[in-house]
Amino acid sequence: MIVTTAYDPDQSTLSRAFEITALLNATFIKRKKQSLNALFELDQEIIIVEKESAKYYVNEQQQPFFFHPSMAVLRINRLQKGDNDILVSLSQLKSGDTFLDCTMGLGSDSIVASYIVGERGRVVGIESEPVIGILVKDGLQRGWKQDPDIDAAMKQIEIRLSDHLEFLKLLPDQSFDIVYFDPMFRKGVKKSSSIAPLRKLANSNPLTIETIEQAKRVAKRAVVLKENKNSKEFERLGFTKISRSSSTTYGIIKVDREV
Repeated sequence: MIVTTAYDPDQSTLSRAFEITALLNATFIKRKKQSLNALFELDQEIIIVEKESAKYYVNEQQQPFFFHPSMAVLRINRLQKGDNDILVSLSQLKSGDTFLDCTMGLGSDSIVASYIVGERGRVVGIESEPVIGILVKDGLQRGWKQDPDIDAAMKQIEIRLSDHLEFLKLLPDQSFDIVYFDPMFRKGVKKSSSIAPLRKLANSNPLTIETIEQAKRVAKRAVVLKENKNSKEFERLGFTKISRSSSTTYGIIKVDREV
């Protein structure tokens, strides 16, 4: 994998490119005037760091993957207008809560949760795939200038590059109010042309019973699972299924150990 920049990068863009290179143990090259096709003669995995984004390419025919908070922004805009959000309602999230997103993916749920819990709360997102985690982290750190509340929500999210089971094992009992899983992201990667470059990275491993047991130990209030409405994972993993939309369903295991 190689990392480079857009043409004529400023110092901030160069610094981000160097950081991404180090985190991915990739090779940095100066862009100079090289075209994308010329870069693909050097490597078939390329990250181009631009002023407003970092784009991951796997070949010149496909659209690149890059982070954008579009879905989270829409959900927060609806919340700002007084509408409900399914995840927020089901989890009973409130200011000051702690939220552990065990399958962060593109970060939409983490951003919404961070907006709700505010600066007194804490949101940690776990991502097992380094390219996804590092590019999403880069995007979150750049924030969202159009709305100061969304900007703050994005920037306060903590990202951990780890297998979620191994991370859960290290946490103390009852250390997060809500522990959340959305393995649907992995399935969506397989089907969606808009994020096709991530197909080779997608972690499609099913959740294990041990993972859910660890999540129950770590959760103070509840463990929440989002899945396809016809999924048998709710029954297999011990969740109470709660239907809230035509295509997706949430399940919950209430722990309720709040003092």
